[in-house]
Amino acid sequence: MRIENVRSIKNFRIFQGWNCPSTFAGFSDINLIYANNGTGKSTLASLLSPSQSTDGWAAGVTLEVSEQGEQNRDVISAQDPLWERVSVFNKAYVAECFDFEVGEAKALLAIGKTNVDRERDLRTARVRLDELAREARALEKVAKQKDAAPQTILKNIGTLVTSTLGGVEGYGRGYNARTVLSRLPQAMKAEDRATFEVEAEIGRAQSTFIAQVPLPRSPAVKDISIETLGNALAVVPTARLVDSLASHPDHADWVQEGLALHGDSTTCLFCNGPLTQQRMEVLNRHFDESTVDLQRDLRNITSDIEDLTTALVSQQTGFPDSGLLYPEYRKEYDILLRKLIVQGDETTRNLAALQELVDLKLKSLHQVSSLPEHWKDRRYSLPDTTQLQELIGRHNERSLSFSTVRKAACEQLEAFWIGEQEDAYATALRESEAANSAVEINSSAVKATRDQIIALENEELDPAPPAQWLNQRLHTLLGRSDIRIEPAEDNRYAIYRHGEPAFNLSEGECTALALLYFVRSLSTHGRNRRDQIVVIDDPVSSLDDNFAVGASSLLWSELVHPSVCGCGRPVDCSCNEKPTRDCGQVFLMTHNFELFRIWSNQLDRLPNNAPSSGRAFKILELQAKVQKIDVGVARRVPTWRDWGSDKTNKALRTRLRSEYHYLFWRAATTLIDCGDEPTIEQEMDAAVILPNVCRRLLEGFLSFRFPANMGDFRVQMQAAIDSMDDGLTRQRLVTYLHQHSHQERVETTRGVNRPEAVQILHAVFELISNGDRKHFTAMCGALNLNPDLLVQRAPGRAKELETA
Repeated sequence: MRIENVRSIKNFRIFQGWNCPSTFAGFSDINLIYANNGTGKSTLASLLSPSQSTDGWAAGVTLEVSEQGEQNRDVISAQDPLWERVSVFNKAYVAECFDFEVGEAKALLAIGKTNVDRERDLRTARVRLDELAREARALEKVAKQKDAAPQTILKNIGTLVTSTLGGVEGYGRGYNARTVLSRLPQAMKAEDRATFEVEAEIGRAQSTFIAQVPLPRSPAVKDISIETLGNALAVVPTARLVDSLASHPDHADWVQEGLALHGDSTTCLFCNGPLTQQRMEVLNRHFDESTVDLQRDLRNITSDIEDLTTALVSQQTGFPDSGLLYPEYRKEYDILLRKLIVQGDETTRNLAALQELVDLKLKSLHQVSSLPEHWKDRRYSLPDTTQLQELIGRHNERSLSFSTVRKAACEQLEAFWIGEQEDAYATALRESEAANSAVEINSSAVKATRDQIIALENEELDPAPPAQWLNQRLHTLLGRSDIRIEPAEDNRYAIYRHGEPAFNLSEGECTALALLYFVRSLSTHGRNRRDQIVVIDDPVSSLDDNFAVGASSLLWSELVHPSVCGCGRPVDCSCNEKPTRDCGQVFLMTHNFELFRIWSNQLDRLPNNAPSSGRAFKILELQAKVQKIDVGVARRVPTWRDWGSDKTNKALRTRLRSEYHYLFWRAATTLIDCGDEPTIEQEMDAAVILPNVCRRLLEGFLSFRFPANMGDFRVQMQAAIDSMDDGLTRQRLVTYLHQHSHQERVETTRGVNRPEAVQILHAVFELISNGDRKHFTAMCGALNLNPDLLVQRAPGRAKELETA
């Protein structure tokens, strides 16, 4: 299986809506790729390891792959079986490849992602186990508290019930939390509790038995008829009056009484004087029948008033004291009894007033009198005692059903108090269940973590390279032998520097160890290198140029040099099959020109039959060209430049065997592409290469032109500028010098203003030409460049003024 091409990348870093140029013919078996920083090289390498670029694959990536005997197909998924055959070495691999642990007098190191992951997982699991143990103690404490909460609520209810109702059978010492739990279904609802009279029910529950009270009987007495009284007061007798008696009513009463005693007597019983027939007739006319009838009516009314007054007193005294009733009735009873007394007293006063009118009428029978109008609305009867009678009746019924009522009150109170705590109890139960669930989850996590630790401790480790193999190749890579590795337990290594424990490794040392482990791991776990696709991204960083040759040699011998027989056995196999490459496909990506140059030379020196043995190659450059995306919008877009496949374009590659040649060619071709009327995109391309390519080009040229000032770019530039006659070119170079000469290292992300870029590129070549015309001409000839296009096509004065 082989990766033929990267067709498209939708949206990942510099690759925005990117499609492979149609001019790119695809990859080969061995692919040497040179790219400056910022062109997408490392992004492309990470995409070939989907676990490092999940966002890119989520956005959309399409690869074309081929497999012997099958039609090419597209890979669009990070889960495609292809990735089981792809191994990527890059910064992310290096970062995942090491695990340091400082032990007693040792610096222990695990190398390899599997070993590193295992060590990290073990440490993480052990830390997690400690955390879970601490968490378990806290959770168990919380669970214990939460478990007690529901029981505490039940106990509190039980205490309240027994302390309030303890004197009632069934609510004494035997009443406890278990009893309350069994009564939960009878809890009183909130709407019923809102109108429940707690104190009244407590009174019923705590009351003692009180005997029945006899119902008082109201006296049988007539009401006073206002109509009869009014009529009597208005009556005037028809008798002929004796003036002396009429004017003295008290005398009249005496005479009338004596008249009844004398009958037919002719002698006065009082004075023994004669009582004539005429006198008797006069007296009888004064006290005639109408007078007697009126007197009788008035005395009947008086009798009724007296009877009613007596009945009122009897009625009030006939009702018992409220203390003889159950407490819940006493308040209402007292109110009603007080009302009865008030009404009785008022009626008594009204009757007394009526009696005065009657007495006055009796004294003055022949005078007309009347009942005052407002007296007609007064009560002249016994007050109604129905409510009092009913209340006493309820008391008596209560006495009859005392036990039943008290039990009902107790049950209602019990239901009320349970209902009050029902929500709190339910909440406490939920919290208890949640707390216990957390304990169970923690317990499961503890078990799972312990199982994980056991599994990791028993896990078959990734075979670690022998220490002797590592030491030999590490010394070759680094060019020194101060670092020494010794085997330790669990596939780990103890690291020493000058015989002492090495607790810190440099970036280059880490990269070297990771690279050694990477190439060694390609043959572990029964994997066949011929089925693998190997991607190497920047094995030599800008800080580690000193072991570029060693890294190149290691990678060449492990990945390209035919060291495996065609049957898969060692190269000295006797089956007579031709040796083949170790890996199915190789991608070496670098921004280190020295590594690129070494591999380029080695690829060109492969035997002539290399293609027939399956080792076809391509030398590519990944550049970032500025392209117009929309009106007024341009951006840098990665693009491929093919420097030849196998033996094609070998002449051009031969001229680019030094970084100086490459930089001269790169700057020159960029300038030539700009032409007389450069587009915005071409000006931006020129602006991009100025900070990096042109500075490095000038550093190389000036180091030979002014060797005494080697290392001082500003002084070298000033000397070269001072030797020039063209004032405009001098000014352009002074501007460039001010922008870039202060930097100790090349700043790859800082450009110059677009309109100046093409002019400064011309000025750079004019400086080289002015400093050493013969050298300038020879370089143009070697690289097949027209020197006139580099130094004689600067914008004219008119355009210069327009640009300014």
